[in-house]
Formats: sequence, C-alpha cells, structure tokens
Amino acid sequence: KRIRQSLNKLIGAEEGKEVVKNAKMVALKDIKETNAMNGLKGEIDEIYGGLRSIMTPALFGANSVTTNTSDATKTDEGVPVQVNEQLEMPVDLPDDILSNRNLVHKILLTDPSDFDTLSWDGTNAHASNVAPEEFMASFIHTVSYEQRNDATRSMEDMPMHIAQSMRLAFFDQIAQAMGQENYESIHELLKELHTKMRSLLPSRTDLHSYINDEDVSSSSTTSDIFHVLIRAGYLLANYLESEARAPTTRELIECLKAFGSPRDGDDLVIPYGIESEEMFAVASTAYILHKAELTSKDVSNYKLSQAAPILHLVGCEYERKHFQKTQGDYSSSTIKEMQHMLPSTWNWVKKMHSLLGNSESLTTQSNFEQKMDFVKGRGFVDGILFTRNQLAMPEVLLLDVESINHIRSEARCCVIASALALHACNISKVGTSVLSSNVMTNEVNNARQALASVLRKRHSEQHELESNVIEAIGALTKALAERDLTEEELEALNNHTLAVLQGSDPVLKLLDNRVQSFFRFACKWKADAVTSGISAPLEMKTGKSILKTDDDSATRQVIKSTQEEFLLAAKKETLRLGFAYFGSDLIEVGKKARNIVSLACTNYGQDILERLMHAAWEEN
Repeated sequence: KRIRQSLNKLIGAEEGKEVVKNAKMVALKDIKETNAMNGLKGEIDEIYGGLRSIMTPALFGANSVTTNTSDATKTDEGVPVQVNEQLEMPVDLPDDILSNRNLVHKILLTDPSDFDTLSWDGTNAHASNVAPEEFMASFIHTVSYEQRNDATRSMEDMPMHIAQSMRLAFFDQIAQAMGQENYESIHELLKELHTKMRSLLPSRTDLHSYINDEDVSSSSTTSDIFHVLIRAGYLLANYLESEARAPTTRELIECLKAFGSPRDGDDLVIPYGIESEEMFAVASTAYILHKAELTSKDVSNYKLSQAAPILHLVGCEYERKHFQKTQGDYSSSTIKEMQHMLPSTWNWVKKMHSLLGNSESLTTQSNFEQKMDFVKGRGFVDGILFTRNQLAMPEVLLLDVESINHIRSEARCCVIASALALHACNISKVGTSVLSSNVMTNEVNNARQALASVLRKRHSEQHELESNVIEAIGALTKALAERDLTEEELEALNNHTLAVLQGSDPVLKLLDNRVQSFFRFACKWKADAVTSGISAPLEMKTGKSILKTDDDSATRQVIKSTQEEFLLAAKKETLRLGFAYFGSDLIEVGKKARNIVSLACTNYGQDILERLMHAAWEEN
C-alpha cells in the first residue's frame, strides 16, 4: 500500500496500479520458480529453534500421555501443548535421551549452531570416513608393531593397543578357519551385518532380498562370500549411507568385483597387500560391518540433533528437577538447611568473598546480573579453574568435573606452548609477529601440532617430559627460522625450555596471569544487543530509500549468531594477550568454560547462588 501511494504521486493512480500488479505477478512467479518459500521457511525454523517443534506431539514415538485441551499445560500465548506426565515437561522426547542426564547436560552446553555435531558416544558426528586402504592396514601381518603406531608407546595407549591386538587375533582365527573350509564364524559375521542393515530398513521388505541369510548359509567359498558382500555393500551405499560416506563403500565394492573376476593371464594379486584371500574376505566383511554401524550411529545422531532444540527450551527445568531429586528440595529450604544440603557449594561461595578485589564493589544490594558476573569471573575462574587450594567441587558443577579438568589441562598447555613459542622467536631472531601470521608453512603447522601433542601427553618421568619438549620446540624453532640453529641458540633454547617446565620462567608467569584474564573475559562476555539476534526491519516511511547507498546488501543488517560473535571477540582478546599462536585451542576451552558457568547460573543462580551469597556477605 505504501508503494502504491508513492507511485500514485509519481505516475498517477491507474499507471501505479498497473505497475504494482505486474510487479506482483513477476514476484509470485519468481518465488515459485526459485522455490524461495522453502528456503525462507528453513531460515525461520532454524532461528526460532524448537518453538514450532515443541507443538508437535509424539515426535519420535516416545511413550507419553496426552491431556485434554481443557486441562493441558499452556504456553504464554495460551496454546495447549503435550505434557509428559512422568517428567512434567511440555515436551515429548525419547526415553533413552531423557534417562541420560549427562547427555541432556551436554546438549544444554552445546551452541545451537553445533547441534548437528552432537553424537551419542561423544565423538564428532561429522567425523571423516576411514578409507578401505587405511582400514585394511591393520590386517597386514608384515607391518610391525612400531610401524602401526607412529606415536611413542605409553601407558595410556596400552588399552587401545591391547584392544587392537585382540581384535586382530579374533579375525585371524576366522580367516584360519576359512582356510580349513570352516565358514561358520564368517557366516555369523555376515548375518550380524544383515541384521544391522535390516534394522535400518525395517519397512523396506522389498530390499531385504539383497541381504538374504540363506545366501550366507549356502556360501562355501571366498567367491561366495565376496558375492554376498557386494550385494550388501550395494544396498548400503545406495540406500542407507549419506553421500559423504558412500564413496568409500563403493570403492571397496569395485575392488571386490575386480578381484572376483580376474582377466585371463593376470596374476592374482590380493588388494591392499593382504596376504590371503580368506583374510581379505574377513577384512572386507569387517569394513562393511563398520560402515553399517556408522550409518546406524548417523541415524541416531540425526534424531539427537532434532531433539536438541526442544531440550534447549526445557532442559534447564529438567536439570533442576533432577538436582532436587539427588541433592534435596532447595527451593523451599531455609539458608541453614541449604548450607547443610550443599556444603561444597556453600564453601565455594564463602571463598568468593575473599576473592573480592579492592576495586570491586559488590554488596547484597547489587543487582542479580552483577552478582552472577562476579560468580562467573572471580568465583568460577579464580575460585575453580585456577585455584591453588584444595576445594571440593560444588554440587552445582558436579556434572562438569571432567570438562573442568580438561579446561585446566588445555589452559596449562596453551600457556606453556605460548611461552616456548615466544622464546623460540626471540632466540632465532625471527620476531614474534610471525606467530600471528595467517599463512604458515606445513612444516611450521606440523611442528606446532607435535609440540601441543607432547605437552598434552602424560609422562611418567620429568626427564622424559623435558627431553620430548626440548626436541619438539627445537623442531618448531627450526621451522620458524627456516634454518638450522647454532650451538649457542640451541643451548639458550634448552635453558629457557627447562625454566618454563620447572615454572621459574618470567614469561610463563606473565602468561599465567594473562590466561586467567582471558577466561574472565570469556566467562563474563555478553552478546552485543545491537548485532545479535534478529533486528526489526527498517521502517519505510516514504517511497524513497532511507539509506544513502544503492547496494542492496547494505540495506540488510548482517545477522550473527552468538557463537560467531563470541569467537570474533575471543580471537581479538587472545591476540591482545599474546596467545595468537595457540589462540584457537584457548578459544575453544574458553567457550566451553563460558557455557558451563552460564548454564550453572541459569539453573541455580536465583534459587541457590544468590541466596548463599547474601548469607556469606552478611557473615562478613
């Protein structure tokens, strides 16, 4: 209507009406041809997360009870929603999610933009495929133990080595049995594969003929086994796997076909360097079974990512209810009862008062936001992450013990590595500016990863740690300088490295203080209210453009996610504090620390932390 009014003034009513009519027809045609509605709908669904999903009953068929509309729980807008009576939550989710408290907590700590990376087993849902050649390497007996494990042996690697050895021994027995014309064990593996694949296609009985157990039972040669595997692999690659995973399965299928039908006169060469046909059949079965299990995980992880937006909306209430079941009903308790109920949290809050700086003015009259900022900065960073005193973990953070230990460990590694990198630059005279460069050679990047790996690894002896770190920082310094170091430079580098590892280096002490400043910044950081979220559209008061530029992209404000905004701000802070070279690692754990303490303040800030802070302040 506003456009029409402007056109009426410019070209007249009739002409204006015709222009608008034609423009509308062109616009509707363009919307239809470009399928623009689906794209916009996807954007809106993503922005508003689970608000729409929460209105959909029985999302994954979980057991729930639907109340009558008159008795149903209602949203703020008065819309009735489904209620799970057991959990008293306005949501209907799978029991295997709701019964896993640690998984729900992990989801609440995950940024909405990372929901698609969630997985049941804690690994990245977007982990890359293992190619057949890489997978088959463990089945090659000519490869020595040391060649299979490039990394130095250590006690923490031992369980993995034992598991790999037992796995290989198991497959060896199956291959040896096949060599003696005993196919019972390989039949069991193939039937397990078929069962797994049928579970992924329960309603597609028309495809079950590809995975017939009768074909398995009748197979009595390696050629029969290859035929069964080709059919199963074809079904897996074309009907079950994602486009990202299917190519590696097809690669093995083509290899099986080529090996199963050699040309006349060609020597029979077993693929991937495997020593026998039987072991190749066993290894191929293991690989396709591995890919089927990955597909099953992908399906489960997808359902998890679909449930995550809903849990983000109701998960805090879920956690508070579980907390009350394990620790007691804090909401109706007196201060004395709460102090007895949550002794570790009470001790933590009391120690916060001693951390109050002279320049900080925090009283019982301070507002809630100021109190929670103090908890996030002094209380969590100084009192938990970097405390030098023995302190029992507060009950409100018990689900985060493992993550907090990981944050401490990573922060320690980043400080040590940053101090060593600064010494390396000064000793080799390349200048510290090279550490903030966006362009690094492969040699420098590999040396950086090697140093970080050595610092993260557990060492049984101090001299072993010192020797490995000296070797790693020497390689990094050489890569940065692009030359061999002189004897004097090597000696200076070794002395500084030992001082850093023994905690007496002044650069280390400086960075140790700075890393605490970074974590205070990260944990107290708040999104810019102007740039975060969705801004209202510009008001059109007339038919004229209210912006001076003709660039359409400038007329729309760029919408940033909270996580993008945080990462940008954190990167600037790491550059300012001198952690540029290992900044990405520090930013990652800084984000994790922020999410942990923010969730704790959201869940227990008003009912527990604020009340205990009042009691602690009054005591002093």
